[in-house]
Amino acid sequence: MGQLMNFHSDERLVLGELANVLIPAGEDFPSASEAGVAHDGLDQVLSFRPDFVDGLKRLIAAARGRSAVDFVAELQRDDPAGFSLLAEFVPGAYFLNACVRDKLGYAGQKARAIDPQPDHL
Repeated sequence: MGQLMNFHSDERLVLGELANVLIPAGEDFPSASEAGVAHDGLDQVLSFRPDFVDGLKRLIAAARGRSAVDFVAELQRDDPAGFSLLAEFVPGAYFLNACVRDKLGYAGQKARAIDPQPDHL
């Protein structure tokens, strides 16, 4: 859990701005930052994807002091791996938010029994 604490409030702010470029508010849905992507979402994702830490830190450091829109466009154009990381992280963290899932009507995955004798065989 120690590496989760390595994201300081200023880094979380930058990450939230980057996330909002990918998922802005609209149609009664919160923006990525409003959904807590750079806070609880970040902590949740990193609990099962600690391999994202270094890449996200690198992106945040490179984006600091720059327009989030311009930075994300540049990432998409010049750094496919960096853009891919951001594009995987942001929606993953966004859809962990219970309010977002409720608005979508998605209650999560449910266990279903496997039919041992499929009809088509």
